[in-house]
Amino acid sequence: MRKLINISNGRFTAIKELLNTIASDATSVSDYQSSFFKIGVELGLAMQSKFAVDLSNSSLLACASEDADWLASGFLEGIKKSDLPVAVFWSIRKKLSNGIDISPIVREYRDEVAADCQNLFIVKSIISSSCVVKTQLTRLMTELSPKRIFIIAPVMFKDAEDNLRREFPHEIASRFQFLTFAIDDERQGMAVVPGVGGMVYGRLGLGDEESKNAYIPEIVKKRL
Repeated sequence: MRKLINISNGRFTAIKELLNTIASDATSVSDYQSSFFKIGVELGLAMQSKFAVDLSNSSLLACASEDADWLASGFLEGIKKSDLPVAVFWSIRKKLSNGIDISPIVREYRDEVAADCQNLFIVKSIISSSCVVKTQLTRLMTELSPKRIFIIAPVMFKDAEDNLRREFPHEIASRFQFLTFAIDDERQGMAVVPGVGGMVYGRLGLGDEESKNAYIPEIVKKRL
């Protein structure tokens, strides 16, 4: 069953429709891309409303390569900060023999950001096993020590927040603040239901895992 949260009364219908569009098998590639951009905008607006972040402080947005041009770009539009430094990660998903999921980073693009970065935003299409977010955050925390770490996704699996907190020492996990619009509690195999309608990069028209890792997001091209 899906639980909707963090949605203001005035935005409930629009956000619910976007979540349904993303989850639907009938949604075209162009509509899927558009819906992810729009829900990114909504997440940006909701983030500012809920947390009132001072974006004049040094900040960084991190995302997976497949989320960069739609969800992350929409989020930047929502917070009205298109020039915010970004870190974009290309990764592959693997399952170890003991059943643990890992997501090693194979490439990254990162803008320069102040060493005293105050706010870290990690934007992800869906947070399920948390392995992608864990890997990105572990990489970033070797160089940065932000005071606030925002984990942001339109959809999260019911156990994702607790699982991610357990992966880090309290000194880091205590800085986490989560924002999502939908919490799902059902899986079919590895897929969260209704989730985001399957593998995001395929639904976005980026092909399989190998193809999506060859794709250079426009948000990166503009900054090179």
